[in-house]
Amino acid sequence: MSPKQPKQALPRRKTKTGAKPKARKAAQRGTAGRAPARESLRAQLERNDRLLRETGYLFGLEEMQRKQEDPGTYEAVWQILLNICNTAHAVGCRVSSSPIAAEGGDALWSLHLPTGEAVCTSRGIVSHPGLLSLLLRSYIEAGYEDDPGIRAGDIYENNDPHFGGIHSADFQTTVPIFWNGRLIAWAGSVTHVMDAGFVLPGSIGFMNPDCFSDGVPVVAERVGENDHFYPWYEKRMRSRTRVPDWTMGDARGRLAGCLTIRDRVLALVEKYGLDFFADVTREYIEDSRRYAISRVRTQAVPGRIRKSNFKDLAMAGKRVLLPVQNVDCLFNLPLEITIDVDAKVGISLQGASGWVPFGQNITPDALVSGMLNAYSHIVGFDMFNWGAAAAWSLVEPPAGSWANPYPVNYFASSGVAWAPAVVWMSSLYEAFGRLYWARGFVEEVAAGAATTMTAEFSGTNQYGLYTAGLTLEQACNGGPARGIADGETSAWCIYTPNADFGNAEVTELYYPVLYLGRNVEPDSGGYGKFRGGLGHTAVWLVMNTPGIEYQCGCAGIRSKLCGNHGMFGAYPTWPDRPAYASGTNLKELVAARQPLLHERGDPEHPNIARNLQADVIEPNLIAPFVTPEPLHEWDVIVHPVSGSQALGDPLEREPEFVQQDLDDGWGQERVAADVYGVVAKFDEGERRWSVDVAATAQKRAAIREERKQRGVPFREWWQAERERILAKENMADAVLAMWRSSMELSPGYAAELRAFWKLPDDFTF
Repeated sequence: MSPKQPKQALPRRKTKTGAKPKARKAAQRGTAGRAPARESLRAQLERNDRLLRETGYLFGLEEMQRKQEDPGTYEAVWQILLNICNTAHAVGCRVSSSPIAAEGGDALWSLHLPTGEAVCTSRGIVSHPGLLSLLLRSYIEAGYEDDPGIRAGDIYENNDPHFGGIHSADFQTTVPIFWNGRLIAWAGSVTHVMDAGFVLPGSIGFMNPDCFSDGVPVVAERVGENDHFYPWYEKRMRSRTRVPDWTMGDARGRLAGCLTIRDRVLALVEKYGLDFFADVTREYIEDSRRYAISRVRTQAVPGRIRKSNFKDLAMAGKRVLLPVQNVDCLFNLPLEITIDVDAKVGISLQGASGWVPFGQNITPDALVSGMLNAYSHIVGFDMFNWGAAAAWSLVEPPAGSWANPYPVNYFASSGVAWAPAVVWMSSLYEAFGRLYWARGFVEEVAAGAATTMTAEFSGTNQYGLYTAGLTLEQACNGGPARGIADGETSAWCIYTPNADFGNAEVTELYYPVLYLGRNVEPDSGGYGKFRGGLGHTAVWLVMNTPGIEYQCGCAGIRSKLCGNHGMFGAYPTWPDRPAYASGTNLKELVAARQPLLHERGDPEHPNIARNLQADVIEPNLIAPFVTPEPLHEWDVIVHPVSGSQALGDPLEREPEFVQQDLDDGWGQERVAADVYGVVAKFDEGERRWSVDVAATAQKRAAIREERKQRGVPFREWWQAERERILAKENMADAVLAMWRSSMELSPGYAAELRAFWKLPDDFTF
């Protein structure tokens, strides 16, 4: 530490501690896990790691004395810390003024130990605390304590995936918290900026071919001191991002939230004492680890469970940046979970396919942090912090795969590293869901997740200013079907517990578009006894601009594939299918007071083709893409956001549920009849549907009989499929490339694959 440190804004007053008697008593004698006053951060890290190895408890906390001696104060201080972090979120988002942060909440503020472990977090994107924890650890391991030194008032920042980021649109800001010259904690924050300086405008860099196109770099560095950014930091943002005022607004918002945490934590330490604060913050992390372990022990089953999952990226023949990108890619997203007798969870991606020449590669550290996100949905959310991550271990993914590209290609792009990760995380829902089902916790079961198709605009807005940024539609999908009920419609998101697609008026404020519609998309939640929550569709009219680009991006979608996520006999959702029309007759329709375009309509006969005339109409596009030409006045975009996956046999769905969907306009008669086997009739007089119960039973019996006729014994199916595999029958280049790289990068996975299909030892694709 530097011997000359400026005092914090809130110095310690010479008053007695406000801790309760039991807390004061424990503070006098200390507890396990607390660092000696002048122990280096590196030594603290090493001691923490050793204690976990030797005792099995974080910080060696076999007993949590503060919790045992005064559980009331223990819980009260936890709630205070949560309120501090959430206050920081509110302050930071307001200072930022970015619609992504202020309206959509794609941001997070958190409190960390001196050694980096997250203690508690605000609302927001709950995968980030893990990355902030690992980022702070990397500062310590790299010797930052000595060079350049860590001082009160310093501001550290990073957005580089090589050094602890997930993708460069997510800026990570950390501020040290000192008490009487001693580092006692860190405040951290992440916000997703409107434009990251990618080779293409915006913040979803799916098209980036390599890291050199991944935007403005902030590489694990000190970017300010004395609570102010260096002047050259702002100069860098202004020369390397397209909307620097918004980028700097986000930076100031992150800092404002971190300073809010710092000042309120110092007030809390003033009241309860430093020893109590040091003890209780460590206990909260160990408490979280125990909670995660207990949930798995109570509700899961020891053993090994696997799930196959795939994602494609169809880019052949589209607008790309480099010739190497004129290709369709297929990702193998395997999941293997092992749970031992102590309820410790191991997670492996053996079999992951190779890195891709797009911005869809991710690092192992980012995956560890991303799993915190899945944990928050699947295992629990009580006292959420780094302790959850200590309850599992990730086997390092194959070197050179999309999940660990740098050992083979250090320059791989991570422009939108979320894309394969969120699709992969969907398998965690199913895997744990099956375990919960086996133990009888059916109310805890959730099917697979929705996909994440983004929309970004870039060009001159209605104020005559250049604009680039992300809308928020993808932050509010349908939720997965549960073991006891349908998923929630347009009220869920895989990457945050706080789903929110924001107010339409805010999108209209920032971008030159008007909403013609925002509505539920029928039958978009898969088909099952319980359907997934339905997605929604935004219909935008381009107005008040000489031209904008529409970038329909991939932050976790499927281009041509259907997901293999329907649990227990359910059928999956279809891939996202956006649309747009350019040079339309919409102005004339408005003048003539004729019907306009407000929704997608029947997917086989979409309204954009039925209701409009235009120079260019693309009614059923394969995402992702960037429009080949800018869109202008009176052009139209139809941007659907998918629902989640279903659970159970569609023929077991209660007919009245199908009828209710028909009445609400959330289902189609063809789907009701052909998929659910429900015979329904619309009553023009009463304007509602009615179900013929007897005819429905008869139709369902016929469908079941037809299934039996189509079915073949497993052995026959296996033999036929094996012959097709040996012949590589009808396998596209993307399929062959995926399997080839999976087998080359993971020999053990390849051996199991060959063994299952009884293939020759030298067989490859």
